[in-house]
Amino acid sequence: MEMKIGFSTAILWDYENLDIQNAILRGSDLGFEAVEIHCEDPFFKGWGTGEADSTVEKIEESLASTNMEIALHAPYHDSNIASLNKGINGEVLRQLEQCVETARYLGSEIIVVHPGFVSSRKFKRDKSFRMMVSNLKKIAELVRDEDIKICVENLAAKKKAIGIEISELKKILEQVDEENLKITLDLAHANTTGDGPVKFVQELEGEIAHVHVSDNTGEDNHLSIGQGDIDFEGVFKELMPFDGIAMLEGWIPRNEEPFLIYNREELEKIRNKLTR
Repeated sequence: MEMKIGFSTAILWDYENLDIQNAILRGSDLGFEAVEIHCEDPFFKGWGTGEADSTVEKIEESLASTNMEIALHAPYHDSNIASLNKGINGEVLRQLEQCVETARYLGSEIIVVHPGFVSSRKFKRDKSFRMMVSNLKKIAELVRDEDIKICVENLAAKKKAIGIEISELKKILEQVDEENLKITLDLAHANTTGDGPVKFVQELEGEIAHVHVSDNTGEDNHLSIGQGDIDFEGVFKELMPFDGIAMLEGWIPRNEEPFLIYNREELEKIRNKLTR
């Protein structure tokens, strides 16, 4: 197997007019081999409610007419897996469980989860960290005997964020201690740290199951390949062989297709060069 190239529905920022079925079908027409669905309103109509069933059926219908693989991204806007608020914590877990159910139904082997943040500088970081670990354990245990990986995404370098540095990602993996807990390597987020994405790949060898692809120059941006200073060929040279998905992300407020086509072609060039 070789690396697949996909795109995230979060690229489609005109969400008020987002038709998830057409987005998937158009992605297939543009040559993509996978799609990542963001499981939250407004990207996923009705998420967290009974109305989500209709959206799931539409996604299933579109996938059935393509050869695309699917990954799910758990909610993270207005959500925090490290929250110390018991009411919020319960809702976060409920929606993560909904992600698991949706993954089972749609055949997704990947659920991307943000490790959250310390809600206030008044709160102790280690207490929020322990809450996150506890919640990740609960979700990983749900799929222990299934072909579903819970993939913690490294976050950009911000004071309150958890899971920024390589050492903290290793600590999460060690403390959760579940075979199906892996890493989603976000290259742009890694580029906001002192280590950079190549070092992340070297240090997390064997733990990276999914990759988010976009560029920047060290700030928390998600730009097109070539608009920043990330050495994508160097990253994937370290990562290969990799049979997961390289998923394009970005913020493209309008006219997304040229962006999608260009970046897919750039990733294909790298894949072809490294797999000859």
